[in-house]
Amino acid sequence: MQTADAIWTSAEELWRWQTELDALGPRLPGSTAHEAFSDQIANRLQALGFRVESDVHTFDLWQPESWRLDLPDGDTIPCSIFPYSGETPDGGVTARLIRCRNQRDLGRARGAIALVEVDMPAIPTRLLFRRRMSVPADLRLPGRIRNAVIASVLKAPDLRRAAAQGVLGVVCVWKGMSAENARDQYLPFTTPYQGCPAVWADVEARDRLIAHADAGGMVTLTLRAERRPATSRTLWTVIEGREAGQTVVINTHTDGPNACEENGPIGLIALARYFRSRPHPTRRSMVFVFTTGHFQIPQFGIGHRQATSRWLEDHRDWWDGAEGHRKAVAGITLEHLGCMDWQDGPEGFAPSGEIAPELVYAGNTQMARLYQDCLSGRTRTRSIILRPHNRQHFGEGQPLFQVGIPTLALIPAPDYLCRTGDVLPQLDAGLMLEQLSTFREVLDRLDQLDDPAPVQSQSWGF
Repeated sequence: MQTADAIWTSAEELWRWQTELDALGPRLPGSTAHEAFSDQIANRLQALGFRVESDVHTFDLWQPESWRLDLPDGDTIPCSIFPYSGETPDGGVTARLIRCRNQRDLGRARGAIALVEVDMPAIPTRLLFRRRMSVPADLRLPGRIRNAVIASVLKAPDLRRAAAQGVLGVVCVWKGMSAENARDQYLPFTTPYQGCPAVWADVEARDRLIAHADAGGMVTLTLRAERRPATSRTLWTVIEGREAGQTVVINTHTDGPNACEENGPIGLIALARYFRSRPHPTRRSMVFVFTTGHFQIPQFGIGHRQATSRWLEDHRDWWDGAEGHRKAVAGITLEHLGCMDWQDGPEGFAPSGEIAPELVYAGNTQMARLYQDCLSGRTRTRSIILRPHNRQHFGEGQPLFQVGIPTLALIPAPDYLCRTGDVLPQLDAGLMLEQLSTFREVLDRLDQLDDPAPVQSQSWGF
C-alpha cells in the first residue's frame, strides 16, 4: 500500500539515477569511480536528512592500468583482464604459447605462457537451487544451467598453481559462449591476488590462438597493474521505528563493473526516502546497508561469506538480539534491478523479449508467501522463489540468512551481469519501478506482522 503523503519514485527518476551511475564507469573497490559513487550515495541520503555512518575498510588493491596480447606478426588480439591475477614488467613478457588442456596440464607451460580454454559446463540446476514456488506458476529453471560466473569459479585456471609451476602468464579463452556474450566479462571476482598475470582473449581469436600454440608460436603478454594498500567504505543509515528493540535490515552492495552490477543502491535510496517521508513512523527500525567489497570477497567477507558478513560482525548490536542489542526480525536484499533477458542463440547474443528470471531467495515459507502476495498488480513477472540449497545462496542476502535472519533476497542473474561494457540497453526503468514497488509493499506488510517466523534451515540433496 502506498501512503499518499509519502514520496515515491518514478521510472524517469530511476533512469536518471541509473544513467548517472553508469557514467562513472566500472566501480570496483578502491577505484576512483567507486569512491565517487559512495560519495553520491552519502550525499543523496544526507540531502534527505539521514545521518550516514561510514565503515572504512583497508585492503590490498590490485588495479589494472593497461593490458594487451601481441603476436609476432604485429597483430594485437583483443583481450580483457583476469581480476587480481598478476602483472608483467612494463615491456611485457615474450614467450612460447603452450596449449594446456586442464589444471594438471599447467606444468607444461613452465617458462612459457599457457593457453587455457575455459568451458561452460552444464550444471544440474538441482545441485544449486531448490524452488519453493513461481509466479507465473508454471515457470521453471532449465534442468541444467550454464552461467559464466559459475564457470569461472569451477573451470578458470588456478593461477597460484601456475605461478608455483613457473608459468610466466596465462591466456584464457571462453568455450561455449558467443564472442559478444563473453566480451569484457570481469571474472572470476571471487579470488584473492594470484601472482600470475592473465587475460581473457576474444572468443573470435580462439582458433587462431590454438593454431599458433600448436605451431610453437611466440606471444607477448603485457599486463601493467598497480598494487597498494587502499580503503573502501560501507555506508549505512537508520530510520528509527516506534519499537526500539526490533529492526529490519535492507542491504545491497555498491561495487561492480557495470550499470546493473550494482544498481541496488538506487532502489535502497528510493525506499529510504519513501519510508522516511511517511507521516507516521514504522513499527520497527529500518537499517539500510550499502556494502562494499562484493567484488573482492576474499578480503572483505568473513569466513568465505559475502561482504555483508563484515558489517554484521562489526554491528551485532543492530541485529543479534543479545542483551542490550536489537533483534533483526527480517532482512531484504536488492540486487540487479531492471534486468531484461538476453541469451546466446542462432542470431548471436540477443534479447529474448522477456524480463530476466527474478531469482528470489526466501528464508522461510511465510516470507515466500509474503513476496508472492505482493506481486499482485505487476504487469511483468517472472519470479522463481527459492529455498537456500546445498550451502548455495548467491548474493549479499547470504550473510543475513546464515546468521538466522528471515530473508527475501532478489538476485536476477543475466548472462551480461559481470561485463564491464555498456549494459544500459539490457535494462528497463519500468521494470525497476515494478520491482521496487513490490518490495515497498513487502516492507509495508512486514511492518504489520507480529513475527515473520524464524529462519528455515537450508535444504540438502540432489
